[in-house]
Amino acid sequence: MTKAEFASISGAYVNLCREKVIRVLHVDDDADFLAVAKQCLEEPGLFEVETALSAEEALSKLRDAEYDVIVADYKMPGKTGLELLRELRRNGNNIPFILFTCKGKEEIAIEALNSGVFRYVRKEGHPEATYAELKRSICEAAKGQRAEKLLREAENRLRLITENIQEILLLVDRDLVITYASASVKWVLGYEPDKIVGKSITEFIHPDDLPTVLSAIEKVFMDCSGGKLELCCKNADGSYALMDGASKVLMGDGKVAGIIITAHDITEQKRIEQALKESEEKYRALFEEALDAIFVADAETGILVDCNRAATELVGRSKSELIGMHQCFLHPPESIDGKFSKSFMRHCKECGGFSVEEQIITKTGEIRDVSIKANLIEVGSKKLLFGVFRDITDVKRVSERNRLQARLLNAVGQAIIATDVKGRIVYWNRGAEKLYGWKETEVLWRYINDVISAESAKEQAKSVMDQLLKGEHWSGEFIAKKRDGNNFPTIMTYSPIVDDRKKIIGTICVATDISEQKWMQQVTNEALQKVVELNEKLHVVESLTRHDIRNKLSALNGYIYILKKRLGDKPEILQQLKDAELISQQILRIIAFEKTYVQVGSEELSYVDVERYINEAASLFSDLKGATLVNECRGLIVLADSVLRQLFYNLIDNTLKYGKKTSKIRVYYKEEENHLKLVYEDDGIGIPENIKKHLFQEGYGTGTGYGLYLIKKICQAYGWAIEETGKEGECAQFTITIPKITKDGKVGYKLNS
Repeated sequence: MTKAEFASISGAYVNLCREKVIRVLHVDDDADFLAVAKQCLEEPGLFEVETALSAEEALSKLRDAEYDVIVADYKMPGKTGLELLRELRRNGNNIPFILFTCKGKEEIAIEALNSGVFRYVRKEGHPEATYAELKRSICEAAKGQRAEKLLREAENRLRLITENIQEILLLVDRDLVITYASASVKWVLGYEPDKIVGKSITEFIHPDDLPTVLSAIEKVFMDCSGGKLELCCKNADGSYALMDGASKVLMGDGKVAGIIITAHDITEQKRIEQALKESEEKYRALFEEALDAIFVADAETGILVDCNRAATELVGRSKSELIGMHQCFLHPPESIDGKFSKSFMRHCKECGGFSVEEQIITKTGEIRDVSIKANLIEVGSKKLLFGVFRDITDVKRVSERNRLQARLLNAVGQAIIATDVKGRIVYWNRGAEKLYGWKETEVLWRYINDVISAESAKEQAKSVMDQLLKGEHWSGEFIAKKRDGNNFPTIMTYSPIVDDRKKIIGTICVATDISEQKWMQQVTNEALQKVVELNEKLHVVESLTRHDIRNKLSALNGYIYILKKRLGDKPEILQQLKDAELISQQILRIIAFEKTYVQVGSEELSYVDVERYINEAASLFSDLKGATLVNECRGLIVLADSVLRQLFYNLIDNTLKYGKKTSKIRVYYKEEENHLKLVYEDDGIGIPENIKKHLFQEGYGTGTGYGLYLIKKICQAYGWAIEETGKEGECAQFTITIPKITKDGKVGYKLNS
């Protein structure tokens, strides 16, 4: 989404929330992050944010004050965010609840949706987009409740008006003289009934309406019929009221004796009809602008009768295509049971109100995962199923990608420390807290040598830092000190952190206490071998971080976001802030590489659809920069795993970054004797011959240097070979050779007609 789109959407929600400040209770166990989030949310003046460091503190504050929305992290000491939500619901508290967390596990997302969470917002990513999404979610939640309250109040007012309105009953003779007036004349028009008896009805009709009324009455007398007419009648105070009148002839002795006239004041009714029309237009706008896709279907036939703009974007079909379509065509065949989808039948049978996970199929054939929450509503005599579809495809993919990484991070027991180029600590994990005895909040932005280096190791530490600032790695034995002053031996691995321009922006250190190894001199050789093995592992996991570094990067990005807004008129400082953002994004890219790297070879291989994985990889890009993807791999099934999607993602990413004039990306295959060639090519500028031999080397290239290296590792894990076969100046082309039979004797690929 562009900045202009963000600004437009954000402005719309600002207008919706402007009439009253929204009170937010933000619950998170990280005090630093709470402080940043409070500033980011309160800056426009739309929100009043109070904070709590635990679920128990939040419950205490909820007993003493009222809030419009609760925003909570998932993982907190004591109760989790969802446990807090469940306790609130058990106590009858229906306050909207937004989960704002770095947690990305699939089961957490599903549990959140099934628990009634209003919105699931990720902390990661660019702070402007993150906080814009959070602000919109808060406004939607608060505005939804307020809108429901206003609608109920409007409906109650309309009901009271309808129940208490009284009709006037008049009898007039052939000369239009009133011979009888009901008591309701008093409270409708303000006249005493006996005061208007004997007077002509024409005295109480507005002059502009009199010709029409007289013509209608003449017709009633001539036809001996009746009729209906709207007219303005004079009140006792001289004003006029709009009345809905009906007349019928009064017969006596076979002759027309007069006319019975009934009328009721519709002045207020007309005003309410105008208001309801405005209200309907307002809520139609909310319906159309909702971020989630909404489909409305006839509960009996399954025919779609309405949908919003997000629904058309989700399935890639216009509104005219969708209205009149049967709901089962939204879902793949395996989701259909008889005439309807399984989720549709369940929501109808159990009257909705709960969320289910389902799949939908787009116009292009792409399968996407959605969470569907539906409710049965009645409009007139029809029952409709109102379904809200939330696209969770990306959430599920992120959950799958992060699952292995989370397990690895939880298993790493070493101390991991990151610094800036001045040697100031910017990250300190729990392993470091345990090893050195310092809490993270006590050491951030202090110089690393002041915190962990023994006096005897100060010069060595300075030498190591000088080496790192030259772009070199360092690994070796180091005498460190604990918080209590005691020295102890460690094995440390230091590496420089570089950005996309190869500029060194900091260092990362992985440290292990080797005190026990020192005590066990009799097994020195064995201990040294373990250190060597450990260093080999550390080479791969040296840039890994835990959940906490993502949280701290979110806080860091929040501070940068605030400073950029406040110092936007200072170009030099603004550029430095942008450089800091690049540092943060580089750290996240390093983490992303590690996640995919360690995933290679971890899954059991199965037969996967190449065409689908190519399409899914391309769908991860919001913009192909004018290039057209031609996917000619229909029917090709290969023995691989989910990491194959990453392989195609990296290839497309390289094309978009370096192809420059690319207008077409083509993926196709050709079967040869005992093997198959899977070819990816673009019509960009190609790759110079002098660098082709280095393409797949670790760290080589203008980006992070790991994209093509990772592709080669993925291919090796599958038993495939890859080479660059394009022509400089004409195209980039990567040819993957897949054997018909693998080394394990399995079929390497299949071709389905």
